[in-house]
Amino acid sequence: MSLIEPFRIAIPDEVLDDLATRLERTRIPSPPILDGGESVKVITDIEDLVAYWRDGYDWRAQERRLNAVAPHYRTTIDDIGIHFIHVRGKGPNPLPLLLANGWPSSFVEYLGVLGHLTDPAAYGGDPDDAFDVVIPAMPGYGFSEQCANRHLDRVMIAGLFDRLMVDRLGYDRYVAHGDDIGGGVVNRLGMRHPGTVRAIQTANWLKPHGAVTDEDYLAAERRWESERGAYAHVQATRPQILTYGLLDSPIGLAAWILEKFLTWSDPATRDNLTADDLLTNVMIYWANRAIGNTVRLYAVDSGPLGADDVVSVPASVLVTREPELPVPPESWLRQAYPRLTRIATVEEGGHFLAQESPLVFTDAVRTAFRPYRD
Repeated sequence: MSLIEPFRIAIPDEVLDDLATRLERTRIPSPPILDGGESVKVITDIEDLVAYWRDGYDWRAQERRLNAVAPHYRTTIDDIGIHFIHVRGKGPNPLPLLLANGWPSSFVEYLGVLGHLTDPAAYGGDPDDAFDVVIPAMPGYGFSEQCANRHLDRVMIAGLFDRLMVDRLGYDRYVAHGDDIGGGVVNRLGMRHPGTVRAIQTANWLKPHGAVTDEDYLAAERRWESERGAYAHVQATRPQILTYGLLDSPIGLAAWILEKFLTWSDPATRDNLTADDLLTNVMIYWANRAIGNTVRLYAVDSGPLGADDVVSVPASVLVTREPELPVPPESWLRQAYPRLTRIATVEEGGHFLAQESPLVFTDAVRTAFRPYRD
């Protein structure tokens, strides 16, 4: 059997029938409970999306779109099945690029930038900017193996992704961009695999070894964690208890995921997050029973950085317009990224930049990695 097999998304009818029954029996809290600070707009948007999920959303149409937009594959590394998309670039010398999404996202986040990255000439760009794009799903995510019995941290996942790029796809050297937990995995690629990783870009910066003394930043970080970080604390400390509710309730799962898309995105670009894309992302979690194994990554930590745990390859840090997210000082970043090449702050687009502002994301990736083309 080949080490790499073509893969086609095909959710069984019985999963869709069960979901339809559950959605018909949805119980909506009325009136909404607003004493915790949630906005009426976000709650209304979530309820409208769930109503569309029940009455208008067409998974089979989205399934056909996902299967048509790019070649899908599966491979097994260390007895773990990995789902990935692999699109060859159209240009004189495409640069291999790994894209790693985080929670609560999926490969859907990057579908809108695939054409721009792999075939820039088709969009009026320079063919010399072409990439070979690989988008793997982390274990526990999407159509990769759920790995409920494996305690995989970011270091281990980075090792799996490096073997995918080198052993399975035959790339001697490549670059990598990551968002959210995917950014944490990409950090470990730059830390543990400098022989194959030429450069990285991350939207999830590392905390350096030792004390951070910038009081303004520390205060902003504490404020963000107090006002917006409850989800991470629950996922890190009670992943199983949370999973009971989200695995069994479509509206519970949808609300937990959609609230992040609606509050972490840039208000100026939030409307670019279409209902179909948002619900397709939720469907990937629902159909694969994936929520428990994705939140568990918050509990399975890679541990604090030691004095020698630095990203030794050239690194770009990408700062989006995620509301109220504190940005660390450059001196703080240079402790963890000794070869920091730039801190790129985008003008529009929040946590889900590739979906919110595809052209801004594309430009950020091209600029970060243009120096590493042969």
